[in-house]
Amino acid sequence: MLLYKYVEALFEAQKEIVDSFLEDEVVAEIDEDEVDHEKEDDEIVTKIDEVAQMLEPRKTRANVEVSEKETRNLEHEEPSVGDEPQGIVLSHMADVNTFTQSHNSETFFFWHVPKAGGTSVQRLYWCMGSTIANEVGINPKFGFHDSDKIVAFSPWKDNPGKVVNVDVCTHDGIVEAKNRGFLTKKYQPKVDFVSTSEFYSATKILFSPDHKARLFALFRHPIEAAVSKFYYLQKATWEPTYNKRWAGMPLEQWASQDRGENNWMVHNLIGKKMSEEVTIKDLEAAKEIIRSKFVVGLMDKFDESVHRFNILLGIDESDPKTQECIEKFSSNEGDGNSSRNKNKIVKKNQHNSYSHPTAERGSDVWISLAKIHMYDVLLYKYVMELFREQEAMFESTSSVN
Repeated sequence: MLLYKYVEALFEAQKEIVDSFLEDEVVAEIDEDEVDHEKEDDEIVTKIDEVAQMLEPRKTRANVEVSEKETRNLEHEEPSVGDEPQGIVLSHMADVNTFTQSHNSETFFFWHVPKAGGTSVQRLYWCMGSTIANEVGINPKFGFHDSDKIVAFSPWKDNPGKVVNVDVCTHDGIVEAKNRGFLTKKYQPKVDFVSTSEFYSATKILFSPDHKARLFALFRHPIEAAVSKFYYLQKATWEPTYNKRWAGMPLEQWASQDRGENNWMVHNLIGKKMSEEVTIKDLEAAKEIIRSKFVVGLMDKFDESVHRFNILLGIDESDPKTQECIEKFSSNEGDGNSSRNKNKIVKKNQHNSYSHPTAERGSDVWISLAKIHMYDVLLYKYVMELFREQEAMFESTSSVN
């Protein structure tokens, strides 16, 4: 009982530490016309980073020893979340600095980060005639091919894009796709890329050291993504995560507490359940995966990001059809139909790009969400730096073109 009382006191003390670091000199009046957003983010992230290091548990012999569970060979077992050491996960992914191999030994994998422009990326490449494996190919609405064979088909009129009759957007769907021989059977259609938010399950189950995932992703500031998701789920009654209580809830109230989706990117990259807390160690592991395995893009630099993805995927940007698609989807940061998307979302499969209010940087909402998504904010800061560094990877290719 005495120990618990001490823990209670420590909890309150740590809350005060977090609050003081985040709120001192941050909740000030901000002139939107003069603010340096990147500098402001630096200040907030620095404060968050300092707090995270203060609260990180000290290492003990117990938590640095390698357990018997971590060393056993899981090669012939179905992977489960958090069950294998990080090294085995990395062996399923191509190194970003290596040359792209044939589709028999590699498949491109677009990690679809929610509310970060991923739907626009898919629409862009469907416009170019790409074949993408996501969840569309098993949806009866789009002409699902109920077949034991893995096939590619075009579900839309006047759109050259194709889908594959597998579901790689849920854990169960990924397991079923694997059991059907997706990416392993000799005779099956060529897939231009796999697209899913289920990073850990997909890399663990669909890929292997003999057939690796070559990764790319588009990132958005986690706070902006969270706000966008909130306004989307206020209207998207068809989504399993829809909550009718949010429909009339003000943003300030919604952002005031963690609703079980904190630090989604770090959780997903390292395979931790959302109910588990992430740590600085987890953040560093996520950074290493991004650094060594991903070509990264930024939603607020959509045009440049798409250009890099095109080079990665071997897309000929001089082709007239390709140019038409790029112009359609890139000119408005991935929203080729922005003029039509000012209204509220009222039905499923309506364009995901739409107008909604934003959170002011440095506001109470912004700071509250920065606390909740602390590790994702730090990861995004790292991704921004990596985006600048990776420019050198594409300079020589761009000059040739």
